[in-house]
Amino acid sequence: MSRRTTLAALTAAAALTLTACGGSSTSSDEAGASGGSGGSAFPVTIENAFGETTIESEPQRIVVIGYTDVDTLLALDVQPVAFQEFVSFPDAAVPGLGPWAEDAAGDTEMQVFPVADGAPSVEQVLALQPDLVVAVSSGIEQDEYDQLSAVVPVLARPADSTAYLVDRDDATLTIGKALGKEDQAQQLVDGVDQAFTDAAAANPDFAGKTVVVTLPATDGSGGYSAYVEGDTRTQFFTDLGFELTPGIADLDAGDSFFVTVSAEQAQLLDADLVVAIGLYDIDQTRAELAADPVFSAIPAVQSGHVLYVDPLTGGGAVAYNDVLSVPYALDLLVPQIQAALAG
Repeated sequence: MSRRTTLAALTAAAALTLTACGGSSTSSDEAGASGGSGGSAFPVTIENAFGETTIESEPQRIVVIGYTDVDTLLALDVQPVAFQEFVSFPDAAVPGLGPWAEDAAGDTEMQVFPVADGAPSVEQVLALQPDLVVAVSSGIEQDEYDQLSAVVPVLARPADSTAYLVDRDDATLTIGKALGKEDQAQQLVDGVDQAFTDAAAANPDFAGKTVVVTLPATDGSGGYSAYVEGDTRTQFFTDLGFELTPGIADLDAGDSFFVTVSAEQAQLLDADLVVAIGLYDIDQTRAELAADPVFSAIPAVQSGHVLYVDPLTGGGAVAYNDVLSVPYALDLLVPQIQAALAG
């Protein structure tokens, strides 16, 4: 499958900097036993960025190659036979899953494609004999899609969307439709949307405040990476009422989910709230930035309006920013955001 540059892979994974949703998990073999319309929803045809996907009957062996799509399946009470790891959680109770997803995982062991190995090859995926490949949050490209879809239906990102920037609601509803669980998917979307509405209403001071989500660049330049509009990390904060700081919003990121800001441009990172996401370890990142005179000179940093986010807990949940991780992230981070704004 497509591989990003080292920076993109590390920032998407290690800087994940993104309570389980109700119901007990089931295996893919039991999918449709709860929620949605089950077998009556099939066949179904779904348009995607590369063509269209027709799923003739309820999938029984699902392989997930989208980085965060496993959470959505688990939230819909469906357990894949294998999934792509997005970040390595060293203390994970369930290998490959964040702490917010553990309760939804069930007891059946799932194969994990380690993030350190990069995306799985076409051959690795097909060797598992799937009857559906879910690739909504992947970087799959046309040639890989064509190779896979010649053998098995492939649920790729929606038409007119950008790799790694599929909206949370669109991703959830697309996957729900493919699994014959549209009603359940809509309920999950409505629940998360309401959770954001409630959190924003309880914190009216968030509205209109500017935010930037950043971390030290990994290319040795001494600069910084900042996430753009539409990225999961930025979307989490804008859903709470924040606005992306103009210094970053005005930069052209092309089709990427982040921009690189040089040390000379560091003042572009100034915002009412600077969110610094740990790369591998939050304490290490905090120490690195504290020792950085350029970062320390940013007005927001000088005023103490910085939120340091652990990549393996809140940072991971924000990076996933899906229907399973959002409740966990809100519970954990809203009090920390309040404190950071207060300085």
